[in-house]
Amino acid sequence: MATEEPTTIRINEIQAIADRLLAYGLSKTLGHPGMQRDMVLGSKVIRALARSFSSADVVSIENGNTGM
Repeated sequence: MATEEPTTIRINEIQAIADRLLAYGLSKTLGHPGMQRDMVLGSKVIRALARSFSSADVVSIENGNTGM
């Protein structure tokens, strides 16, 4: 099986993902309260972790099998 190259992402892009996740979590159109709570919590966790990095940092994310 071919191994994919890791994805690189800047901290500001990670923060933008957290923003979108929060917006989806707060949206009334989703209609799944449990999923919405998970999205809001996920957004908070991502933001907390992103604060550990400088805004100039780049993170590498593995694209392969995550074992899930």
